[in-house]
Amino acid sequence: MVAGTLGILVAGGRGTRLSLGVPKALAPFAGTTLLERALATLRAVCDEVVVCAPRGLELPLEGASRADDPDGAAGPLAGLVAGLGARPFTAALALGVDLPLVTPGVLRALRELLADHAALVPAPGGRPQPLAAWYAPSAVAPLAAALARGERALVPAVLALPARIADDADLASAGAEANTFLNVNTPGEMALAERLARPGAAA
Repeated sequence: MVAGTLGILVAGGRGTRLSLGVPKALAPFAGTTLLERALATLRAVCDEVVVCAPRGLELPLEGASRADDPDGAAGPLAGLVAGLGARPFTAALALGVDLPLVTPGVLRALRELLADHAALVPAPGGRPQPLAAWYAPSAVAPLAAALARGERALVPAVLALPARIADDADLASAGAEANTFLNVNTPGEMALAERLARPGAAA
């Protein structure tokens, strides 16, 4: 069976810089956790969701399936490859667990830009975000081959695909705001993201 749209939640971060004593996915955020918030976002867009993390990193998935990172590999490229290889799909949406302000509406709008490209990668301010991106089946083999060659850097591997880059004009048309792609790595970034997540908060 081919899943129409596969959600890939890359959730392997240890959260060391957040200094909370838990994996990043389990960090509290706006009354829930980063994991639960990201799962809700993906479930609003995708037919099914797979959570990718290193083997041995325990996460409460509650109905979501899991794909362990490939043996001998770590990092976001490993998580993305694990997710892309987990199920057949017609289009896959990868989301990093530390992007809590990305909304289902923006992700749905960006899906329309994938067309016949191997990937559609948002690049707010010129900074590619391959973990808030759409992938076609044609991306699976090249990314797996890059990982097998020993590559570990995610952005160069993804940009080596025939990727469509969504620039600021594309993102504005999709409904993205200034902080939509804010990546949460530090206590300060977490505090800012929580403030922006409140109803009525200014972007």
